[in-house]
Amino acid sequence: MISVNLSSRVFLATGTTALCILAGTTAVWLWLSHPEPPSPSLQFEPKQRGVRLCQVNDKDDSDADIDIIAIHGLDTKSPDTWTWGAKNAQQNVNWLADPDMLPSKVGAARIFTCNWPADLLQPADLVPKRIEEYALLLLNAIDRELFVADATRKEPRRLFFIASCLGGIVLTKALVDADDKYLSLRKATCGIVFLATPFRGTSFRDVAAFAEPGLQFLASIRGREVNKLLDKVKGSTFDLETLVREFTQLCQDKDHPCLVFTFYEKGKTSLPLKVFPWLPSFFRQEKQLVDESSATLDIVHKPLPLDRRHVMMNKFHGPGCADYKTVAGKIQEFLRKIREGTPLIQADAWIRTEHYTTDRLKIERLSGDPLPMDQCYINLAIVEQYRSEEESKTQSSPFSLSARLKIETLYKNIQVELPTLFRPRKRGDVQTNPRRILIRGRAGVGKTTLCKKIVHEFTHGTWGQWDDLFDRVLWVPLRNLKLDERRQAQYHFVDLFTHEYFSDPPKPNLASALSDTLEWTESSRTLFLLDGLDEVSQELGDQSVMFHFLKKLLNQPNVIITSRPSGKLPPGLKAIDIELETIGFYPDQVNEYLEQVLPGQAEDIRSFLQARPLVRDLVRVPIQLDAFSFTWNESVTKLDTMTAVYQGIEDGLWKKDVLRLGKRHDGKLLTEGLIQDSDPSEIRDLVRDEICFLEGLAFTGLHNDVIDFDPRHQKAMSTHFSPAIILPSKTLPHLSFLRTSNLSPRKGNHNQSYHFLHLTYQEYFAARYFVRQWQAGEPLKCRVLGNGKLETLGTGDFLRKHKYTARYDIFWRFVAGLFDAERKGEEFFHAIEDKPRDLLGPTHQRLVMHCLSETLMETRPRRSLEKRLKEWLLFEFEFTKKARSASEVEFPERALVDALQEAPFPVKMTILESLAIRPTLPSSIVDIIVSWLEDGQSEPSRTMAFEVLRRFSLGRGLSDDLLTAVVERVLHKTEHWSVRIAVLQLLRAQPTISDEHLPAVIELALCKYEDESIRTAALEALPRQLKISGEHLTAMVDLALCRDEGVSIRTAALEVLPGQLKISGKHLTAVIELALCKDEHESIRTAALEVLPRQLKMSGEHLTAVLELALCKDEDVSIRTAALEVPPGQLKISGEHLAAVVELALSKDEDKSVRCNALSTFARDFTISDERFTAVVELALCKDEDRAVRKAALGALETQPSISDDFLTAVVGLLGDKDDYMREAALTLLRAQPSLSDDRLTAVVEVLKDNDSLVRRAALDVLQAQPRLSDEHLMAVLALLEVDNNYTKTHVLKVLQAQPNISDEHIAVVVGLLEDSHELVRSAALKVLEEHPMSISNEQLKVVVALLQSWNEYVRQAASRILQRQPSLSDECLKALSLLLAFENGGGPAEVVLRGHEEFYSTLLSGPSARSLYSIHFARSFEEQWSWYVEDGALCVNAPDGIRKGNIDNMEAFVDMVRKSRPRGFPSTGEEM
Repeated sequence: MISVNLSSRVFLATGTTALCILAGTTAVWLWLSHPEPPSPSLQFEPKQRGVRLCQVNDKDDSDADIDIIAIHGLDTKSPDTWTWGAKNAQQNVNWLADPDMLPSKVGAARIFTCNWPADLLQPADLVPKRIEEYALLLLNAIDRELFVADATRKEPRRLFFIASCLGGIVLTKALVDADDKYLSLRKATCGIVFLATPFRGTSFRDVAAFAEPGLQFLASIRGREVNKLLDKVKGSTFDLETLVREFTQLCQDKDHPCLVFTFYEKGKTSLPLKVFPWLPSFFRQEKQLVDESSATLDIVHKPLPLDRRHVMMNKFHGPGCADYKTVAGKIQEFLRKIREGTPLIQADAWIRTEHYTTDRLKIERLSGDPLPMDQCYINLAIVEQYRSEEESKTQSSPFSLSARLKIETLYKNIQVELPTLFRPRKRGDVQTNPRRILIRGRAGVGKTTLCKKIVHEFTHGTWGQWDDLFDRVLWVPLRNLKLDERRQAQYHFVDLFTHEYFSDPPKPNLASALSDTLEWTESSRTLFLLDGLDEVSQELGDQSVMFHFLKKLLNQPNVIITSRPSGKLPPGLKAIDIELETIGFYPDQVNEYLEQVLPGQAEDIRSFLQARPLVRDLVRVPIQLDAFSFTWNESVTKLDTMTAVYQGIEDGLWKKDVLRLGKRHDGKLLTEGLIQDSDPSEIRDLVRDEICFLEGLAFTGLHNDVIDFDPRHQKAMSTHFSPAIILPSKTLPHLSFLRTSNLSPRKGNHNQSYHFLHLTYQEYFAARYFVRQWQAGEPLKCRVLGNGKLETLGTGDFLRKHKYTARYDIFWRFVAGLFDAERKGEEFFHAIEDKPRDLLGPTHQRLVMHCLSETLMETRPRRSLEKRLKEWLLFEFEFTKKARSASEVEFPERALVDALQEAPFPVKMTILESLAIRPTLPSSIVDIIVSWLEDGQSEPSRTMAFEVLRRFSLGRGLSDDLLTAVVERVLHKTEHWSVRIAVLQLLRAQPTISDEHLPAVIELALCKYEDESIRTAALEALPRQLKISGEHLTAMVDLALCRDEGVSIRTAALEVLPGQLKISGKHLTAVIELALCKDEHESIRTAALEVLPRQLKMSGEHLTAVLELALCKDEDVSIRTAALEVPPGQLKISGEHLAAVVELALSKDEDKSVRCNALSTFARDFTISDERFTAVVELALCKDEDRAVRKAALGALETQPSISDDFLTAVVGLLGDKDDYMREAALTLLRAQPSLSDDRLTAVVEVLKDNDSLVRRAALDVLQAQPRLSDEHLMAVLALLEVDNNYTKTHVLKVLQAQPNISDEHIAVVVGLLEDSHELVRSAALKVLEEHPMSISNEQLKVVVALLQSWNEYVRQAASRILQRQPSLSDECLKALSLLLAFENGGGPAEVVLRGHEEFYSTLLSGPSARSLYSIHFARSFEEQWSWYVEDGALCVNAPDGIRKGNIDNMEAFVDMVRKSRPRGFPSTGEEM
């Protein structure tokens, strides 16, 4: 402390000159009595001048959570300054180290003392340190000894400081000055206790004028200088006040606050008395050295005094000391708060541990058993909806069961893995950083599981990128916004958080903290998981009091919104970055699930599913697979239709539910043993009332298009459909067919909403109701859920009205299956074939096909119907040049066989291409294909057969029997060359070739007597085989090494090796030696090098050899480039090897392409040192370097996870580079930065004036990637429309498209470009208008209408969508649209627009445009659910968006017009009215 040693060296006196002289004399006397040698530098061992930390308590660092650091004051040192001195030195007490004192109070914290060079008199041969330098030394020491030394920790330990006297000033300065390098140290600082720190000076100021000359004199005669820190204790200065103000702001940081407390002394100190103990009281000048006003901070409320002198403020005699208890108590209190965290930290912790509980996140099977989260298949096949045209062509029929249930096996390249959800990706031709994501999925496909998986993985820190982006994930079930207690006009986030997370017990401070952080950070670090948009999008419309809050919630910058397909986003929302859909399990995931859940029966189940494609598709829905697995038994194996399987599942679940419902028989409560062998009909008798209720509930919901049933719905239907009254609150929780929408229902909560396990269960029970009423001759009862009215409708009338309605498709399948089970299938098909009949045709044929797939009847009508389906299949090819109906597994097998036997070659090929989309081929079709492989068949037929098998086997493989037949063909040397090649290409498409067939292929590859093209094709079939035996692998390596072989054979042999995950050391050495051999052909050496990147753990010796090859200037550039491709494949590259790569990149003597490739290698390593990073930065900025190398350096830096602010500034500086190549490269790097500052954006905008059009476009790309541009910047962008070329115009429009909002003036400019002469510009303008829907004038609408005739399909479709969004269209526009109906290009898009204007549209049906509408609708009916039929004398147009009616004056003439409008070859349909 200052007072002790300072007064021991000088005599501080006031009041009289005599006393001053006496003090000076005394000081000289003190010096003479302790003379110092004349040359300290020679005579004394130099002191340690650095800052050192010393741990004083016995606490292992492995479990320590906080580091406490005690910093002493001026002219003291540790441990002395913290030690109470007793007469007996052995009884000295250091309260920081004594086990009974502070160490016993701080739990898992480590305690350190910090020694820093605080001598009052410092060597004269050193320049005196400034406070900034002391602060920097302190930061460096703490960082070195606590942070760098413990760099393996995910994040540094939290820091707590105890600062004494002037040590507090040094600490304060250090924290205020902590820059980027020490920012983590600042953030880790959570609390400080100051002991008599002079924030506004000390009483030394009162004697400084007399004492300082004495100190200076004393220092000079000792060859030393007075420490400059002494200036800090003279009183409040501008610098000290600034420091205190900045420190106060720092402690109140919203994200990283710091707890602070100050203690001040009450004891008085006499400086003269320290020198003259005999002074009378008149001369002692006793006062507080650091008084209360100086030792306290404004942010510390109620600082505490200690009854002790300044020198004793950091010393306590033992655990019983009252002042020690006060200080230690405050330290304990702060440590507790730090461990608990700030209110925000507490809020996050509470949600993480108390809200996201294991029980809330558990996935429960129908059996009641939990499914561990790590075994949940939430690969969930999330697939982007933006599919390429080529991928769309190869999708199955949109009418198939798998397509309707959204469980198609889609291309893996459009799958989005859940952990990668927020990675940058392209949306069309626009690069986006997705933050606003909409995920749609049908009931039961796994949306709730998806939410649970996201929360589980985030709270466990499994997905690293999510942790980098977000501090918290807030799961909000949107359905809760409908609760009565939440329907408030002034509902805010604090209310939401209180209701969702902090209501039990109430924690309003935590809700407020969470709400505040959204405001302070603009929600930038919070991800909202908004679950169930469809459940609120209808009820919380713009008239609801909750609408504005819902919109605010949906507008958050980081959201994942889940919804069923029916959910609609409110108008005026910020754009969704990417829209996805969940589609259930892939086939391999179904197999893995079965192995986990039913390991002993998995093979039997797979065989069952393999023979029943429809059921196999159904169980790819997660909840369906769970139900199927739970009810699996021997009786199920006899079921052949989807309906029969559902009946089996129903019987199995009722067995479970009769026990849950507490059913009795003969007065006895049923047990599992009593019902084990009961007949299903007996079980159904026990639950007859519940079955009737479910049937009525399902049918009413289907008829009203409702899938969620709230208490009002339940009550309304509980008395109408069952003989006995059902109490929903008592019964529904025990029905396995229903699920509650609530996450964790509270006891006694009767306000539960329910939905069926999956929509197909609702359709199944609805079908049961329909069949029951049909058989009983009773009408259908249906309550209109909107007004509560009860309607009745005859079953026949209902069939006639809805047999062509798309949403009843699966319902009618079940009806057919249930009738068939009652031996009344033929009766139902007569009803289907009866009036009214579809005048278009395809929709009726699909209805027949789907219903036939659910029946087993073998009757004459069935053969007749199948024959008609075959004719329609052949007609489909003639009309559309496709055969997509053949891709549906429901298409009758016999009809397919007949079509393949009758059809000409092109039709056969098209049918087989459609069949290749199916998950499996029918056995009869396989027999036909195999027959084409036989001798005597034409070469085209055999080649076609192999090509079909190849396409079918992509990603799936062929059965062993079929593969055996295929392999036999390729081994026949008498086969035609093209056939053998086709066979080998088929083998190449197999995911795996069995051990039985693999040797034959390898032998073919090794046979020198075979044609080289055959051997090469055989080798090309092998790379996908991951487990080639050691013997065969040796043969491949030997083949590659054999110089007698041709180059193509040796190269192909090497290309087999990269597919092997691990090659033995011997083989690897041989490959490397081949790569190093200069006498070998270049392509062979390159192929050898390409083997190496997949070898994850190459030895250091091998890696060194490869890198030396890359460094060798005598080698060909292509060889060196290939060598540089090897290191990125290694899991860990040594620092030495990476340094060699960087040196290669930096070497000006090297070939520039080699240097560029070295930089590309460097770009893939994300653990590079600061030194290497700096070297590459300097290379990128060096104007003397080659332009290509500089650009490659910028490209390498672009991939780094973080780029310094200084470097970004330097990159912006490159925008003024003379080389346009470098300006463009700099802009490319800037485009990767998500949010640039205004000054940097202004610099980019300036580049829009660049003479080079490519540079201007690159600048526009940067601006497009920014979240929001100012009006000034947008005006500069729009200016390019006047002076630039068409390609730049499209880039300008992309910038506008990416903006969250644009003005009416901007819209007017965009509309003007719709008349641009260039198609690309018109297309880009339409994209802007689609992204920013606004009303446009009638004149502008005419321009849009004209675009419907464009040759570009996107332009036509986009123009149509814009017209559809307009609230109204003039009669002039509508008439112009109707004229377009007759045109091939514009007719379809025009019809879509006109359909939205029903009154006008109905006039078209009865007018001259009817023929055009027929042609349009007929063509669409092959792709969508369209039908025309006559009902009650009116024409009904049944479209995917609803039924429209047109009054036709002369129906007979109208039907005649339809017949005459049909294309040539139109098949027979039977009776048409």
